[in-house]
Amino acid sequence: MQASKLPIEVCERVIDNLAISVLNPTWIDYAVALQSMPTLYACSLVCCDWVPRSQHHLLRQVQLRTTRQADAFLDTLTHHPHRAQLVQYLEIRPRPPHSPPPSLEAISPSLIPSESGPPSPTSSDVSVLPQFPFDVPSPISSSSLHSLQLSVSVSNDRQTNLEETPPQSETGDPVPSSIPESGIPLRDQTQDKVEVIYIPPCYYNWIYKVLMRLPPLLVNLSILSLRDLPALHPRFIRLVPCFKTVKALALQDLASQSFGEIIQLVNRLPQLRGLYFNDLKWDQPARFFPSHRLRLEHLFSFFDSSRSKGMMTDILDWLGSLKDLSGLRSLRFPLLDNSHSSKLHHVLRRCTPSLRFLDLWSDNVDIFKSLSLSSHLELEFLDILIPSSHFPNDIPLFSSRISHLLSPSLVYLVINSFGMLESLAELPSSLKDLDDALTHPKFTRLAYLVIGLIGVRVRNIDRETLRATFRNALPKSYQRGILWVAKSIEVDGFLERRAYHICEDDDREFSMVQLESSYFRTSESG
Repeated sequence: MQASKLPIEVCERVIDNLAISVLNPTWIDYAVALQSMPTLYACSLVCCDWVPRSQHHLLRQVQLRTTRQADAFLDTLTHHPHRAQLVQYLEIRPRPPHSPPPSLEAISPSLIPSESGPPSPTSSDVSVLPQFPFDVPSPISSSSLHSLQLSVSVSNDRQTNLEETPPQSETGDPVPSSIPESGIPLRDQTQDKVEVIYIPPCYYNWIYKVLMRLPPLLVNLSILSLRDLPALHPRFIRLVPCFKTVKALALQDLASQSFGEIIQLVNRLPQLRGLYFNDLKWDQPARFFPSHRLRLEHLFSFFDSSRSKGMMTDILDWLGSLKDLSGLRSLRFPLLDNSHSSKLHHVLRRCTPSLRFLDLWSDNVDIFKSLSLSSHLELEFLDILIPSSHFPNDIPLFSSRISHLLSPSLVYLVINSFGMLESLAELPSSLKDLDDALTHPKFTRLAYLVIGLIGVRVRNIDRETLRATFRNALPKSYQRGILWVAKSIEVDGFLERRAYHICEDDDREFSMVQLESSYFRTSESG
């Protein structure tokens, strides 16, 4: 009797649903899409019929970490140019200098070869599929992994010959084929004394080649991420702008000699609309060039160290110097110093009425009081982090500090705090004023009130305890059906913030990243 077989159309529909975030990318959807990657890897190993559709989605996001990955990826796009049109997200994330490649056991125990078999290369060295912090799906053998690599038509034995046309910079001048042998200096501020170190040129040469060769091929690239670069080489500033279709630039764990170098890079991307800054470092005072042509729509900044106060000041001064802020729709920003409040106040006044998404956090609850926003501001999504020392006893004080930020246009309100385990019993009396304010008739659009618990101390609180506590603390919001509680849970070895509905007969839940992603997709389509 012949075994039944699902129609290929059904299989492809399943694969499409797994990769829904990749099919409809928005500014922050790629964080959600990471969750689909392990399953897409598994789909590509089921059978030959499943490979094309899985490959179609896997190539939407590509991360390059080594010379071999870069050469193999360039080789693939050179011999199959149509596949370059699939790439929408590119992350260049080199391994730290002198760090050994991860062991085979660290990638997946199922990839360990038998004692009698030949040793296999690690998947992080030979695979040009998107590399994310997930294990290769198990069970999987070394032979099946090799078949998967062949299925995407990547041959690591072929050498890419791309030297027929000498590379040129944006100005048309020939670009050298490698970084000078002297390397580049970097000021190391991690020690008590300032030390100048040199990054070996071989560490950058493959990145240099990627930046020279890929721009003509990746005609649909919309998001570019540079991550884990110990220093931003000056020549990169001339090459990155060759990606003329890039609409969002993410710079993470990156060092630069000055903030002006970063702004030079930003100013040279003609289609840029979104910026993502995370843990950047620079030495010299802010000296940046005016950004007259930049029409920024999204700015997400993540700096949580007291040493970052000067950097936040530089970013705020640069924002204030922009000629046009009328298109800024979303802003995520830390307030690390009292002086930041007045500078941000000036920026927010210029964003009216376009600003819809605002995410602020600070160690000082009084900083929020000075953010006197225009009455014409129509926020739809407000995310606030309260200092742990102020929760929950100072919730009435906090409510008065942010009352001017609560506009009738609010649809999502997220209030987060660290370390509330010892204070859960005091929540009902502390949240009463907030509950009364948010159930006022003028907040008819408010659909999500999320109380977020952050930190390891609340991870073990069971769901029913949280439901009972917050039903008593916010009874009016509970009756309206808008109340959710979010906490950090561990998923596949990673912490994820998930929100649960308070009603006992409602099992709905979602990650906070998905909530933001859903908002951005809805707002952009609207």
